[in-house]
Amino acid sequence: MLNKSKSFITQGIVIKRSNVGETDKVVTFITQDHGKLVGIAKGVRSLKSSKRAHLEPGNLVKIFVIETKSMPIITQTSLLDPVQSSTRSSLADIRSLSQILEVFDRLFMEGDGDQKAYLQALKLREAVLIDRSHNRIQPLLSDLIEYLGYQNFTETPHHSILDYVAEITERKMKSFEYLRVK
Repeated sequence: MLNKSKSFITQGIVIKRSNVGETDKVVTFITQDHGKLVGIAKGVRSLKSSKRAHLEPGNLVKIFVIETKSMPIITQTSLLDPVQSSTRSSLADIRSLSQILEVFDRLFMEGDGDQKAYLQALKLREAVLIDRSHNRIQPLLSDLIEYLGYQNFTETPHHSILDYVAEITERKMKSFEYLRVK
């Protein structure tokens, strides 16, 4: 019997990860070619794994994937643009990054690759990591939401763009409840 596995290389932003078994992780990416990609990284939690630091949320990575009948397997990753340690040391910066990543997770669909939406997500990630200015982040997020086919945020009765995303996706956002910083 022939094994008809298909492999590809793409670039993406790590959105979230969760532990599976003793040494594996299920990792979610936003990619330029495949939209939201959920795959399993085998052995990444073992102490000898060289790719364990690459799969932290917010990192921009090059991903080597093998498609299988069930879940794609992440065979290798290389770090293109890490989230700086200065961002990880500030609770307010971690909050901003986690909120944007949760918005990406909610708005992007699996298998729906869109180059322009991915580039807008990259700009938004950069604005959160480097500028940290709400004056730049809000318009970028509003543009992304509108590009993805939803109503412009300014034309809605919502006071917060994040409340609007929660209504669009019909799921309450998790990141605000436990990461409030004054």
